[in-house]
Amino acid sequence: MNIGPGTVIGGYRIERVLGAGGMGKVFLAKHPSLPRFDALKVLGTEVSNDREYRGRFEREANLAAALDHPNIVAVYNRGEDHGQLWIAMQYVDGTDASAALTEFPQGMTPERALRITTEVGRGLDHAHRRGLLHRDVKPANFMLSLGGGDEGCINEERVLLADFGLAKSTEDTLELTQTGTFLATIAYAAPEQLSGQRLDHHTDIYSLACSFYKLVTARNPYPGAQPALVMAGHLYEPPPRITAVRPDLPTAVDDVLAVAMAKNPRERFDSCHEFTSALERALHHGESVVTVRTRPGAAAPEPPTARQEFIDPTLPPAESTTADPKTPARKRLWLATGAVAVTVTLAVGGGLWAVRDHTPDAVASPTTTTTASVAAPKSVAEARHQNPAFLGKTIAAVDVTGENGYRPEVAIHLQPSPQATFFEALGFTYHHGCTRVDDEPTPRPLAATYNPSDVGVLNQIDSGYLLAVRSDTNSGKGSMVHLPETITLRKATVLVLDDPIAVDALRNWTDGSEQILLEKLVPILRKSVK
Repeated sequence: MNIGPGTVIGGYRIERVLGAGGMGKVFLAKHPSLPRFDALKVLGTEVSNDREYRGRFEREANLAAALDHPNIVAVYNRGEDHGQLWIAMQYVDGTDASAALTEFPQGMTPERALRITTEVGRGLDHAHRRGLLHRDVKPANFMLSLGGGDEGCINEERVLLADFGLAKSTEDTLELTQTGTFLATIAYAAPEQLSGQRLDHHTDIYSLACSFYKLVTARNPYPGAQPALVMAGHLYEPPPRITAVRPDLPTAVDDVLAVAMAKNPRERFDSCHEFTSALERALHHGESVVTVRTRPGAAAPEPPTARQEFIDPTLPPAESTTADPKTPARKRLWLATGAVAVTVTLAVGGGLWAVRDHTPDAVASPTTTTTASVAAPKSVAEARHQNPAFLGKTIAAVDVTGENGYRPEVAIHLQPSPQATFFEALGFTYHHGCTRVDDEPTPRPLAATYNPSDVGVLNQIDSGYLLAVRSDTNSGKGSMVHLPETITLRKATVLVLDDPIAVDALRNWTDGSEQILLEKLVPILRKSVK
């Protein structure tokens, strides 16, 4: 069916083409009865005739139509005309972030990129709370309306996330269709998407972090001329350091992106709000969210036990893995992976890429060097001897409890107390401002909200180390996410202890507390105190 100006589809009269993609075209179309223009996405005949896709399209378009949020492009209607599926959406008079980025070869300002990312994150969190994933978060889907001021001020531009018509329910958690079609853009795809694993809201958070990286640097997080190289980056390379491209940014931004782009979805932020809030604090205050992870069960990645080969199916198969050296070797990318054999076919950029795991009879030892773990000291004296960096360093400990990370209860441990005595036995100097007044109980409750005019004890802790002992509802990830600003705005280095056993041992001192803290707290101090 030839579609052009004047063509009527589902009652909508086509005005002009707005854009085109791999699945169809988007047109500006006049509404059948209302005095407005909508964006009409018409899917190609091949896609429309795919029985599996038709069912997915109808089910998920219905779910997306129920979303009502100022940062999400609204889905109005859907249907079929002359064998082609169509979906009517809100028309945004403006551009998209990918097109806007072409005007900034070195990247947007961090402030504008943060604002765009934050607005998109609000829309995503809204969808996630209603059981929908987007699964194709990328700058090309970030719609930017024209500024409302006389000069089209950027601060007044509106940000909306488009293409929720292709969203999916969180109950449908596999990314590959039965026919093998891949539904994301690999430049921003999370590792679990590329490997065909189950998805959840952390997948969209990963893609949002990749999008922020692109907006600020004008580069993809894992650049590569071949899809296999890009996929390899997402699957196996560490998160890129944005400061390597933008050295003007605080290094804390690297830490935030490292969490948001963690290979393991469970190690990422739990919401877009957490991610963008941490990003804002990193950009504006240089505050890092990364500390030693003490959450039970947060084990280090297992060493590689197999190899993975990304194969271009347009090339002839290799005769064997031990080919004659005289025979030209086909280019291969060997990557470390798990030992479970799996084959996944992805339709990317019009070509198929096969991902195959091979478990060889013998696997070479990894070439990376690891540091031998230090056995837990058997006594405080031994811990002090092993860690001369502790000597003379100032430290204080503060409890963080409560039902909400934004309004927690905060209390500072005072001296004299068993807690202060323990730190001093390790070689630290407990902060002189944290001293009991008369028969005052410890810990002393404090205000959780930062007040520059407050001359309280925490305002005196602007050097040394401050240990946040967390059991609030946002604890458990070994990070400073949602810590109250009265703690995070300190100039002292903030450390986090949130292992439940260690937290209880420090707060409720018993004869067994010392040994528990030697095993669980001293490693945190050893890694962080310099």
